[in-house]
Amino acid sequence: MNTGTVALLVAVVGVAGTLLAPVTTAWVSSRSRRQEFELQQRSELTKRHMDDEQANLERLRDTYVALNSGARRYRFRMMEDLYAIRSGTAPDPATEVARVEFQDTYAKAQMLVPDDVLRRCQAVRVALADARKLLIPLAGDAGDDQQKWQEAHTFLMEMWEAILAMQRAMRQDLGISTTES
Repeated sequence: MNTGTVALLVAVVGVAGTLLAPVTTAWVSSRSRRQEFELQQRSELTKRHMDDEQANLERLRDTYVALNSGARRYRFRMMEDLYAIRSGTAPDPATEVARVEFQDTYAKAQMLVPDDVLRRCQAVRVALADARKLLIPLAGDAGDDQQKWQEAHTFLMEMWEAILAMQRAMRQDLGISTTES
């Protein structure tokens, strides 16, 4: 190849490079912006997912707290009523309020709580309903039947185990406790 041809090739390559440089730069810049946008989208999606998980965990924890305190309050109110019946006093209307509140909380929990925890909550709900069934006839008899009174008292005392089992299941589900009994 002679020098004229080489010079012509160098000139063509130089001109092509000069003409293609802005196109290449724009392409690289566009690609870089697209990758940055995709990375930002993934980051926002991950953050939104983490925020949703945190909100769900808080909602679940709040539900567990409401179930636990509601069951304990309702049981306590029934214990108070049991002693009131024995002394000849009428049951406190606050017991009915506690029952309704617990039932409302339980109904909400049915849509949020995992099945294994819900089974424990169901056991507590049934035990509370059974305890109420024992107290209703006593209130009508003014607590005169000592055997029925003692049966109701024993039942309310023993149902504490169902509440503790529910608490353990809730704590395990929240990752607070790793043992199940």
